[in-house]
Amino acid sequence: MDATANGNGTSVGTNANANGTTGTDSGAVIAPITNANANDASAAGANATNGSDGQLVSILFDFDKFNIREDMQASMAKDALLVKGKAVKLEGNCDEFGSDEYNYALGLKRANAVKSELVNAGMNADSITMISYGEGNPVCLEKTQECWAKNRRVDFKLP
Repeated sequence: MDATANGNGTSVGTNANANGTTGTDSGAVIAPITNANANDASAAGANATNGSDGQLVSILFDFDKFNIREDMQASMAKDALLVKGKAVKLEGNCDEFGSDEYNYALGLKRANAVKSELVNAGMNADSITMISYGEGNPVCLEKTQECWAKNRRVDFKLP
C-alpha cells in the first residue's frame, strides 16, 4: 500500500476519493511483478520521474490515494490533448509499501482515475487499456520520501 509509517511504525493514509467510488475495472489485466535494478532508474528517462512516452507526463499521486491531485490537473489536460484519437496504455504504479495484492489493486485504481479523466475529455474508452505494475516498476530506487513519491504514478504508453 502507498503509505508511510508514523513514529510508532503504524501505516498512515487512507484510500478514498471525493465521490466514494473505487475506481476499479473488472476487465483490467494485472501484470506480474518485475524486479528492478539500478539500471532501471536511469533507463526511465533523463528526469527519472517520468516513465511516459514522448511529451506525455506521468500523473503523480499522493500515498495510498488514487484521486488526481490538483497540481496534476494541468498535466492531465495536456496529456488528454496529446493522446486524443490515439490508442494509449495506462500503467499504474505504486511505491514499495504494502502487499503485492494491495499495490496491484491501487495501481489499477490510479490507472482507472486517469482513464476516467481521458473519457471525460472526449476520448473513446475502447482506445484505452490499463495495466498495474504495483510496486514492480519503479523509476527511482532510493529509500527517500521524494523517491517513493516519484513511484506513485500512472505512465502513458503509446503502441
